[in-house]
Amino acid sequence: MGVQLNIKDPETVRLARKLAEKLGGSVTAAIRIAVEDKMASIDKSEARPTIEQTMELISGLRGHWKPEFDGQELSLTYKDLLYDDRGLPK
Repeated sequence: MGVQLNIKDPETVRLARKLAEKLGGSVTAAIRIAVEDKMASIDKSEARPTIEQTMELISGLRGHWKPEFDGQELSLTYKDLLYDDRGLPK
């Protein structure tokens, strides 16, 4: 087919051969598996979280709220919880 990849770094070649040996296949197959795994990892990290994942994250962050916020929902009027009637922090 004439498709080639020339790897000039001896350490990369050594690692590719070691991976191929552990996988019990060819160096080409080992490199393909490694590249596919890395691409899947990148694709997964770039994926937008679902609404459920976002809500789970937000719920987890509630544990870091100050105790005086327990049981309260934050809203656009959160400033009332943070500042007194003179605009100074509570």
